[in-house]
Order: sequence, then structure tokens, then C-alpha cells
Amino acid sequence: MRLQKLLPLRMLRQTLLNNMKLILVALSFCAATLTHSASILDEITFAPVAAIKSEGITGASTFGAGIDIGFDINKFVSIRSSSLAFESDGWHSSVVDETEVYGRANFIKYAKESFVLYGKGGVVRDWNDEAWATSVGLGVDLRLNEHVSLGTDYSIRAWFSDRTKDSVARAFVQFSF
Repeated sequence: MRLQKLLPLRMLRQTLLNNMKLILVALSFCAATLTHSASILDEITFAPVAAIKSEGITGASTFGAGIDIGFDINKFVSIRSSSLAFESDGWHSSVVDETEVYGRANFIKYAKESFVLYGKGGVVRDWNDEAWATSVGLGVDLRLNEHVSLGTDYSIRAWFSDRTKDSVARAFVQFSF
């Protein structure tokens, strides 16, 4: 009986490791097209984030806030990490409830790159429930000037545990250097 419980966990772990290897291979191809700038700071972005998490995609909503830090590999692809804290127990839970590491690919750019439609996909870790999920979504960016943009995105997340799918809608002000 115990072996039957461990077998799916091994398969899940191996699948996750294989997916991480594929992501690393894809990132190495993207790194080959990296545009070199005068400073590495030119490629870094920072964004304070407001988020709304909905249970079961259309269920009860929970407000959250956090930060998003990104690194632009080239003008189309970036790697980002987002850490969020949600309003559970009157903001008395942990400092970081969830962390997401994701890739972002710009699909369409309008008006001299002032309006950008992008797709995102990555891995989410819930630190309170010790659960993992995959996440996919779409978003838009409106560049106000060279260093500031407003954006929003929406992601659907599928959990590897017994949790149901949920969604996260985010709004942010992004600063680049």
C-alpha cells in the first residue's frame, strides 16, 4: 500500500525534473540571441503587483500584493519571478505565500512597442500548503515612457496536489532601468 502511494510521487518528481530540463534547454537557445547592452541593469525590471486569486477559476476571491522581478533575455523573451502574499487570516500568514517562476514571450507589439500583448507560463509554489502548480496566461503592457509601463495579466493554474484549478489576475506598474 505504501509503495503505491510513493510511485505516483516519483513519477511526478521525474516529470517535473524533465520539464525543468526542457526549460533550461529553451533558455540556452534564447540566451544565444541575447542583445548585449552597456550594463546588465538595462535588462532588469521591477514591478509592485496587486493580485486577485479566485478559487476554482470562478469561486471566492482573495486579494494579494507582492513584487515581480524580471530579466530580459532579448526584446521578445524574459524570465521573471513573482512573490505574492495573500489576505488570509487578516494578513497574519507568512510573508510570502506563493512564488512563481515563469517565462514571458511578447507576441504582438503595436505603436512603436508602446502596447505589448504577451503570453506567460511557469511553475508556482504555494509555501503554506507545500503544493506545486503549472501556470499559463496572457497579459498586456502599456508603456508610458522608456522606463515605466502599466500592465495586467491573467493566469490559470493547475495544481499537482488535490487542489482544484484556480486563477490569478494581476495589475502592476513596471519599472526598467
